[in-house]
Amino acid sequence: MRSMRAIAPVIRRPTPLRHIPLITRPAAIPLSRCVSNLPRTPFSPPENLTDTTSEYSHSTLYAFSYLSRTIKYVLYSLLALGGISVAAFEGVHLYVEKVCLAAPSREDADEYGWASENQGWTGGPRGGTDPRLGMKARHALRGAWICQEWGAGSSGAVERSVHTSAFHPDFVAARSMISVPNESDEGAASRGRLRVDRGYELADEYVDLAIKEARKKGLVFPPTLPGARPAGPPTEKQTSHAPQGDPAAMDLLLLKAGMLERINTIDSLSHAKDLYEQVLCSLDSSMGDEVGSGGRARVMRLAGKVGDLCARTGGRNEAMQWWGWGLEKAGVDIHAHSQTSQIVQQVKQDVKKGWFGKSAAASTPAPVTIASTAITTSPALPPPVLRATVSLLTSASAQLATTSSLPAASSLQSLALSYLSNPLLQTQDPLASSSAALHAAWLLHRTSLLKLHLSSVLYALSKSSIEALPLVAGAQEQVERVITELVPLPAAFIQRGSALTAPAKILARDALLTGAEIAYTKGTFLERSLPVAPSQTGGLLKAKRSENPEEKAVRISTLESALECFERATALSALESGAGPVKTKAGEEEAVGRGEEWAKYWRGFVRTREKLDEALGIEQIKESEKISEKI
Repeated sequence: MRSMRAIAPVIRRPTPLRHIPLITRPAAIPLSRCVSNLPRTPFSPPENLTDTTSEYSHSTLYAFSYLSRTIKYVLYSLLALGGISVAAFEGVHLYVEKVCLAAPSREDADEYGWASENQGWTGGPRGGTDPRLGMKARHALRGAWICQEWGAGSSGAVERSVHTSAFHPDFVAARSMISVPNESDEGAASRGRLRVDRGYELADEYVDLAIKEARKKGLVFPPTLPGARPAGPPTEKQTSHAPQGDPAAMDLLLLKAGMLERINTIDSLSHAKDLYEQVLCSLDSSMGDEVGSGGRARVMRLAGKVGDLCARTGGRNEAMQWWGWGLEKAGVDIHAHSQTSQIVQQVKQDVKKGWFGKSAAASTPAPVTIASTAITTSPALPPPVLRATVSLLTSASAQLATTSSLPAASSLQSLALSYLSNPLLQTQDPLASSSAALHAAWLLHRTSLLKLHLSSVLYALSKSSIEALPLVAGAQEQVERVITELVPLPAAFIQRGSALTAPAKILARDALLTGAEIAYTKGTFLERSLPVAPSQTGGLLKAKRSENPEEKAVRISTLESALECFERATALSALESGAGPVKTKAGEEEAVGRGEEWAKYWRGFVRTREKLDEALGIEQIKESEKISEKI
């Protein structure tokens, strides 16, 4: 109990309020004064603490900035690339306009008429393209030239006998609705696939576009000829009322015909023939007594073009009619000469005979006449008319030679040589102009070509090289002179805007081809002029020993000459094709990429070399060496 009393609290009386001390809160100190009194120390947030808002804002701004810079660079690059492309495109077109197409055309002021033989691109005497066509048509024409000369991709294959519709609507309306494709002798024989250069196809499309734009611009085109017209040259009634078209429009039609001729399908050749006739009728109707030699020569060249296309499509009779009609413009009548009055009759008989038929003229050949000794001097013609006349006579004689009309062919070749043997043409002035020098080279080349044809015809008629060999030897000498003058081309023929550049290049190419063929023909004549070797008759070694040394020496000398001719033929063929020099000891694999003609010349070279080795006894030495190696 005592302890409980000690723990019990003592209850006291509460103190009065007046004795309780008042407790008051101190006055609040202003925050600004407190903060200002605090020590200023730099604040650094903790490393683990990140500001989410600032992170997202900075990332978005950076992305937009990067994207804007990328778009800016892309736009600048596209603008730069587009500007460079446009500048390059227009630069190429300007180069083609001012350099490649600078040669004049349709110019008759020149005495030798070389400008009128150039392919016109609507520019006329000033060259280039016609400004009246507009920008679109002019660009299309330059694109056609680029595709034709520089190519445009790989070639495509088409059926030879398939009729296509990629032609003018006028041609489709005139031909497709009135003619039915038939299996002619040429069409049936040429069935298969033909590779067409893609560049020519694109060039044809570009020329079509230029023709459409020219029609929109109001250029007058020659009237389209009716599809049911009779075959052959036009009559005076047909040409008297034919209006003449615009020169630029006729250039466009000639460009179209040239592209179709290069495409070389059945329909394209037929369409090209119609276009040439359309332009020819327009030019012939505008010809009068005041027309110069250049106008006559142009009509004659077009007649030769139409005749060549007729011959390529199987119309040999119509081809002879066109060539004869063109020669009449120069006052040449092929039917008035000896052995040529039966030309048309022979060609008609060749056309009418069947597959297995045989004409009477072919079974009984006419007696051989030495045409080279019967050449008479013909009247002098103006240079452009003379070239057109010789070209027509060459085409007609070649066609007769391929149809077994050899006497008539030799007569026409003699007639052509008579025009080339004029004494006025043989005198060359050393100070003559470049046009005169090119004309003289052209005449010399055609003389060698006609001598080659004549020697082949004489050999076919007589089966002897006694008369043919001197002719082909003279032809080789003449063509070598032309090659020496034109390969490489002199500086006078390759000047910018010169009308002689294109004819000189064509003549140089023709000279190389003709020289190769002449060398091959001469080598063949030399090879066949030798008697049959004793080893080839079955006598073998005993008969071979009976050949005296003089005959053996003649044989070796003749074979060496023939071998040189074949080697020269291969060299000229390789030079024309641009394949480089020929390796004499190469094998047959060297013929790859050089063409069929080079392969033919190479086979003649190999054959003659084997005969020469046999004549020299090299083959026996090689065989004995092989036998000794085996032993």
